[in-house]
Amino acid sequence: MKRCAGRAAATRLPLPLLLHEEGERFLRSVRRRAGVSLGALLLITLASCSDLSSNNDEPITLEIRTPAGLPGSSPAVEIGDTFALSARALNQKGDSVPATIVWRTPDTAFLFVDSLTGRISGKQPLANARVQARTGSLLSDLVTFTVLVGPDSLLIVPPDSFRVLTTDTASVPLIAQLDTLAPDGPVAGHQMVFTLTTIFGQPGDTASLSGGVMTRTVLTGSTGQPTVSVYVRTIPSAARPDSVLVDVSAFRPSGAAIPGSGQTFIVRFD
Repeated sequence: MKRCAGRAAATRLPLPLLLHEEGERFLRSVRRRAGVSLGALLLITLASCSDLSSNNDEPITLEIRTPAGLPGSSPAVEIGDTFALSARALNQKGDSVPATIVWRTPDTAFLFVDSLTGRISGKQPLANARVQARTGSLLSDLVTFTVLVGPDSLLIVPPDSFRVLTTDTASVPLIAQLDTLAPDGPVAGHQMVFTLTTIFGQPGDTASLSGGVMTRTVLTGSTGQPTVSVYVRTIPSAARPDSVLVDVSAFRPSGAAIPGSGQTFIVRFD
């Protein structure tokens, strides 16, 4: 692939065509007016071309790596939370090449970006805060983040211990809640993770969470509580357990646990 400045098409014509009568008259007039020879004219034109295929160390694109967001959403960052972005420069073959990456955001009122390290932190809520990487004159595409108000605490809504009667095969819903202090209130749209950690009384998996899984991730609603019910159930045809333990946690986009994570529900079976 060649990049040329000026009109270089003349250098692609076969020499016989350049020497026919009209071409000869044209070149003579050019030489008279510009004071250069045909050889010099060709040399000037060729010198302005750059063969990019010969420079495998030249980056042609920047690839930004971001944490995964919720399904169908932009990656998220919470106010006060921080994590680092990463980027790499790619050559025309798609290989990574050395480059100094600089970071910026046009939305400085909502998002802080460290220009050298790529660390970002939320400042004010915004649905589409933008971040861009640069090396030299090469710019990446703008990547958008959702800046969220993060939870300050995870609370178990009492009770935290239940009994399941012999006539029942499932517990009542296990309920926890995410709250924030500024502004004071519940946090909606955040992930909460329930994990069945221990089964007592019988060997093997004799109980599970709703949906037949050992770990279930749900979103919180306007009350800060799960939008779908999470409960413990026995497994058909398996022996009935004595009791099970279920932990509940929530995490920030950076991976940091929200205070209150790791609390435990106890479910006993009659």
